[in-house]
Amino acid sequence: MIEQVKPENVGLSSSQLTRIGDWAQGYLDRGQLPFATTLVARHGKIAYVDQRGFADLGTEKPIQRDSVVRLFSMTKPVTIVAALMLYEQGLLQLDDPVSAYIPGFADLQVCIGGEADNLKTEPLLEPVRIWHLMTHTAGLTYGQRDEPLLGPVLSALGVDFHDPQKNLAEVVDALCQAPLKFQPGSRWNYGVSTDVLGRLIEVVSGQPLDEFFEQHIFAPLAMQDTGFTVKPGAEARFVSCYEATRDEPLALYDDAAGSALLQPRQMFSGGGGLVGTLDDYHRFCEMLRGRGAFGGSRLLGRKTVAMMASNWMPGDLSEMGQATFSEMPYDGIGFGLGVSVVVNPAKTRALYSEGEYAWGGMASTAFWIDPLEDLVVVFLTQVVPSSSYPLRRQLRALVNAAVID
Repeated sequence: MIEQVKPENVGLSSSQLTRIGDWAQGYLDRGQLPFATTLVARHGKIAYVDQRGFADLGTEKPIQRDSVVRLFSMTKPVTIVAALMLYEQGLLQLDDPVSAYIPGFADLQVCIGGEADNLKTEPLLEPVRIWHLMTHTAGLTYGQRDEPLLGPVLSALGVDFHDPQKNLAEVVDALCQAPLKFQPGSRWNYGVSTDVLGRLIEVVSGQPLDEFFEQHIFAPLAMQDTGFTVKPGAEARFVSCYEATRDEPLALYDDAAGSALLQPRQMFSGGGGLVGTLDDYHRFCEMLRGRGAFGGSRLLGRKTVAMMASNWMPGDLSEMGQATFSEMPYDGIGFGLGVSVVVNPAKTRALYSEGEYAWGGMASTAFWIDPLEDLVVVFLTQVVPSSSYPLRRQLRALVNAAVID
């Protein structure tokens, strides 16, 4: 159990931190969030926890600290850690061609125009490499509605990493029949790269992704409630998820009682499939803050975590990213291995520290780790999309205003 202390004991202001609860309550009162749960830790000790709102609006069941939520893309850093563990064992190199493990990647083409039913393509100039998957520079996409060429192609091929009846192998094989959006390494674009990385982990380790995560990450970190489905006995703690629509700020998106996440599945999405709790994910963050170790277990070496949290872009994402959705803004923020990295705090026009690394999920969840201030923050709610409200920027201002020593 991680020790909880008075905020002043770790250089934080109690009175400033209480503003977080007031801020969260405002969103609840306006009917914009079903609940908000925030944890702030410094120097490895918990200084502040606040939870308020309802796990389900229909039943008005109160949110609890151990409520189980959908992590969505906060799964990605877990998948990165798993791949880096294999890297440290010498089982793969970051510049290995992905085709060495997934043969379908050897014959990929790159889209250069045309129509959805008649794409123009060109051959790869260089192979897709593992580091391309880790940095979202592989040329892969989510195929959103703003992808008029590749979106329909991916849909027709059945590329769906959330279909519980499919498995990673068959969906990745289908993905290999579609062209890339751009030449590997030439741009940054948020997409299914981490799902492909999950399949690569299965191939290299010889284990299904859920088993690898459980054995090598969740069990050592005592993340008892984290997995690709809600654990038996935890069903009553699972929360409903909502969607901010034009007509309704909290339309039901996924009912906890009838969710597919309560049932066994074959699909283990390394890009967005995990569910978990506040304290479970905090343990994962503390492992990263602890430079690869937590609670007597070492998952990664110090230098490997530093590599993960370094900017792998030539500048920030505004210089290399596509004008498509991302879990973080582009200005002043670069990208490491599965996490955003602040490279120019002033350019963000918000309270960031240089070197801070972070990511978030589709249901507006977020975490960040600030090595300069030795600070960890985890925020949970369940509203899609994550672009609905400026929660993350506002919360950063509230937390950083509380740093007094």
